[in-house]
Amino acid sequence: MPFIRGGNAELLAPGLNRFTFNRLRERPTQFPRYTNVLTSGRAWEDSFEMSGFGPLAKKGELTPTMLDEPIKLGGVRFIHDSFALGFLVSEEMREDEQYGVVNDLAGALGRSARITSELYGHDVLNNGFVTTKYVGRDGKALFATDHPLQGTGGTYANTPTVPVDLSEAAIEAGIASFDNMVDARGITTEIQPAILLVTPGDRMLAKRLLQSAGFPGTNFNDVNPLADEGITLMVSNWLTDPDAWFLLARGSESPLTFWWRKQPDTKTWDDDNSDGTFHKIKQRHSVGFDDWRGAYGSPGA
Repeated sequence: MPFIRGGNAELLAPGLNRFTFNRLRERPTQFPRYTNVLTSGRAWEDSFEMSGFGPLAKKGELTPTMLDEPIKLGGVRFIHDSFALGFLVSEEMREDEQYGVVNDLAGALGRSARITSELYGHDVLNNGFVTTKYVGRDGKALFATDHPLQGTGGTYANTPTVPVDLSEAAIEAGIASFDNMVDARGITTEIQPAILLVTPGDRMLAKRLLQSAGFPGTNFNDVNPLADEGITLMVSNWLTDPDAWFLLARGSESPLTFWWRKQPDTKTWDDDNSDGTFHKIKQRHSVGFDDWRGAYGSPGA
């Protein structure tokens, strides 16, 4: 809909005691804290991985050295989509409105761009338990109980077999999953959980679990084993499942990737035929994940 004088008469005459526009503060951007944010210069980006080698084989005197070769683990393609929004304001509205609303609306496009980035930055987690939208190089959802270990056989779980709500035992199981994570050769990895990501409904519970000096919820004098694990609490309003919670590696080690192909770019131009002014913002990006290592989560019970 064009922004014209019709239907906006209250903005055309001086004398309003108060006019507010978009007065609520924005939340700080959250997804880069647990996402690997990269810049692309292509139409798409491919992520492909090969394994290293296993341990050395015992060799007898004058016996041939055992040969090994890397395992091709597959790849994932990130295709950058375009996202845009704009509005049209008439010359008459621009000339006659009294409160600087047109300039405020142009600035509001930037807020829309930030919201879009946040929504898609969280989308991989919000759809992390199904394969209908995102899959990794192993063909599985981000969180699965049967990620195949290609070099050694068997599978690995980075989500509980039975979904569970946030609790001290659930977090301990997640930390154990990080401790026992192995690469394609079955060699243990050094990826540590850095962030506990929860919804606002689990904020207070998560604080008690991570920050209590004593064992949470008991009268015992035991220390809280989670207090010194170095895990930072992060509360997100962009998670869609109120019971979901996640243990995640820091952004640089995260399997989640956000590719910027084009940062938000604004344009303004006049249409001399209709005497209107267009305001537009556009960005291009892609999101997804390639590997599952570095993430553990549950959708809640």
